[in-house]
Amino acid sequence: MTAGRPAATTARQETDDTPVCPQCGNAGLMSARFPHIWHGHTGQPVRGFKEAVLCAACDDGEGTAAELSALIDAQGAVRPEDVETFILLAGAWIDNARRRAPDSTALAEQERRWHLGEL
Repeated sequence: MTAGRPAATTARQETDDTPVCPQCGNAGLMSARFPHIWHGHTGQPVRGFKEAVLCAACDDGEGTAAELSALIDAQGAVRPEDVETFILLAGAWIDNARRRAPDSTALAEQERRWHLGEL
């Protein structure tokens, strides 16, 4: 295992409940939870998990996410003939989610609102 890389590299798709999109609050199509490492204020690695939600509205037009959304029907199912494509697109979507960094401006605004008691 190399330093700075999580021991597990697999993602798990949740199917029990419909995930809620953290951006718009609407029902998402699917979610994935995957290992994630960041460095704390001491510079030491902190291991945890990151979760991504696929949202038809918020991810519309975002390449792989839009293609993945198109494969999932209104009931959250994928047609048998599209399963292989779904697996490839889901893997690419998760890879993109792994690299996505938080929007520091939006994060600062949420922190400000939290301190004001608005969240």
